[in-house]
Amino acid sequence: MNILRALPLLFVLLVLFAVFIFLLSSCSSSEQEYPEGNIDVDSEIYIVPVGDVDEDLLYPLIDKLEKRFTTTVHVALDKGIPVPEDAYDYDAQQYVAMYVLYELLTKVEVPENDKILGVTNVDLFVPESDRGFIFGQAHVGKNAKGAIISTIRMNPKSYKGGREDKELLISRMTKEAIHELGHVFGLKNCYEKECVMYLPKNRKEIDKKTDSFCLPCQKLSRPSPKDKVVKPPEL
Repeated sequence: MNILRALPLLFVLLVLFAVFIFLLSSCSSSEQEYPEGNIDVDSEIYIVPVGDVDEDLLYPLIDKLEKRFTTTVHVALDKGIPVPEDAYDYDAQQYVAMYVLYELLTKVEVPENDKILGVTNVDLFVPESDRGFIFGQAHVGKNAKGAIISTIRMNPKSYKGGREDKELLISRMTKEAIHELGHVFGLKNCYEKECVMYLPKNRKEIDKKTDSFCLPCQKLSRPSPKDKVVKPPEL
């Protein structure tokens, strides 16, 4: 009699165990399908200096960009352009990011399907934003062509009492380059603070996040029929 009473409980436990094994295998499958925080793109990327940018800061970006986007990345010094003077806002004493980005995307020619990453050392801002500055900006949409990042707010030496730290600067540049190019390839800001698509408000938040795409962002970049795409909340 006691055995008969225990059968329903035993059945429930077996079902729960089966569900657990299924979820575990699904998780492992997703991790294998989206390894190491990378996304696949079908465009090559050209890194272009905008203004007087130390080329020693550009070449270190190649390896990580090639890894994260699984594509070929070029440093195109010959395509470099000056910072457009008409992008300067005398009241803010900064450069309007969208004007600098527009100059970059209209003056620099690359193969039709490829993308441009501009790197500048001038201070960028968006006039209608409540933020005093931005680390970068991307051209977004179906025909998105490129993005730009600024080194000045990421450079430890730019702040009072700051010391030169090229390794830290390159780390920050790499994360923000991947972030802005992520927008170019269709991704939005992510709520996960460790995801590279998280929108940092300051340098400390750049330092805390990784240079990897989180799993939901990876899935958004190339949805699989096996996976239900879960969209990260926008900031």
